[in-house]
Amino acid sequence: MNPRSSARSTAPLRSQLLLYGVAALAIVIDQYTKALVRAGMFLGETIVVHPALRNIFDLTYITNTGVAFGMFKNGGPFIIVLAAAVVIVIIYFNRDLPSDQHWIRVALGLQMGGAIGNNLIDRPLRGSVVDFLHVHYWPVFNVADSCISIGVVIMGLLMIHEARTVNKTNKSNVERQP
Repeated sequence: MNPRSSARSTAPLRSQLLLYGVAALAIVIDQYTKALVRAGMFLGETIVVHPALRNIFDLTYITNTGVAFGMFKNGGPFIIVLAAAVVIVIIYFNRDLPSDQHWIRVALGLQMGGAIGNNLIDRPLRGSVVDFLHVHYWPVFNVADSCISIGVVIMGLLMIHEARTVNKTNKSNVERQP
């Protein structure tokens, strides 16, 4: 997962496009599902998806001026600036990732797509974000929140995998010494 190779070079555009493709797909799905909710539900409405899921999962249309899961409700302009900075950093970082770092690009693409969908499209244009996925005992969220969370989980798993690989390598090197 080392983002820097020994010889610093920009990754080929073909490698970089994976991140942008994942981000674009995340944005399209996020915006499409939010448009469906705005067109087909009224604010505050709950739709039971299936009777067996009644107390587990439903669709509940709410708006949110905060970040994921309703945190920091009054952070509007700051959240927009922070999201823009994160997107810029991800774009810059993508250029320097080695070509074979596909899963990092997927994770960063999910995070970038989620940040753009919620914070650079919805918040400036509508003043709030549409949330509608309601897993009971958890705050209502949306596809962009899911993308960000899944991207963070992937990054965490990659970091754990790399740490284990480095530890094995270090252990092997120590065992070889006389």
